[in-house]
Amino acid sequence: MSLNKIDLSPRLIARLYPRSLSIDLTTQAPPASQPGPPATVPGAEPPVVAAMTDWKSLGGNKKHILVVVDYPDDLHLPDTSFQFLSQLLNACRLTPNDVAIVNRSNYLQVDHREFIGHFESTTLLLFGTTTAAFGLPFEIPPYQVQTHAELTVVHAPALHELKEDKPAKTQLWASLKKIFNI
Repeated sequence: MSLNKIDLSPRLIARLYPRSLSIDLTTQAPPASQPGPPATVPGAEPPVVAAMTDWKSLGGNKKHILVVVDYPDDLHLPDTSFQFLSQLLNACRLTPNDVAIVNRSNYLQVDHREFIGHFESTTLLLFGTTTAAFGLPFEIPPYQVQTHAELTVVHAPALHELKEDKPAKTQLWASLKKIFNI
């Protein structure tokens, strides 16, 4: 990383520039009945507006581990899937308070970089979605641990499918042991 190229998360940018990155609709343009000069300066770049997503997640995100699930009929995930995920986390010496659990189906138009930036993620666990479907610029086989731009990534089938599939659970467990040094 050079001083000319510093990547800041959208959350940090919004904190640093709370007023200059938001649009005040009362001052954008004069009302139609009042003539006035254009609101822009010739040759100037248009103002940058920070995307402000209303995030609904479970967990405390203490260890910056993002768990992405895909359950279109639920706000977060079904209770049985949450219980299974809690068991997986417990086996990894983690709790739901260490992770952020987000239901991807609630944010289909949100870019993967916004997810990762908002939650300041260092580890990404995808359940029920692939890396490409999530928007990452690569595809990997299920259970393969991949590092990309300082982010450790693995994807697996949906939690409700894994729960009943012993060979799949074994493969996932091998990946989780690698990620969390167990």
